[in-house]
Amino acid sequence: MTELNLMQQISMLLFMTGLSFAFLSIFFVFYIKAKCLSFVEDIIDDNAYSFSSNLFSAALGITRYSLIFLFDWQAKRCNRFEIRNKIPQKIQRLFILNQLLIFVGALLMFGSGLLE
Repeated sequence: MTELNLMQQISMLLFMTGLSFAFLSIFFVFYIKAKCLSFVEDIIDDNAYSFSSNLFSAALGITRYSLIFLFDWQAKRCNRFEIRNKIPQKIQRLFILNQLLIFVGALLMFGSGLLE
């Protein structure tokens, strides 16, 4: 069996780090769905959407709300700019952290392939 060169080892390390970020993000989706997704749905969308019904729609809802919390232009586009301030900063940070885990994990996973 041949040894891996340094670039292959770095690429494998980056891929595994990105994959662990993806798994960590899945656990965050479970936590957010259980603790605060229905609260955010009630305040921001006046309970018009039900993202907390299953895991797949919860992941979509968390992505939607994290973009509203993260970008002012997205909140203005959805007419949620004033309403988003009713959500506590602690909950907003959970949504944003989950979204950043997804972005960084995807960047590391797919960027690791560019090293070879």
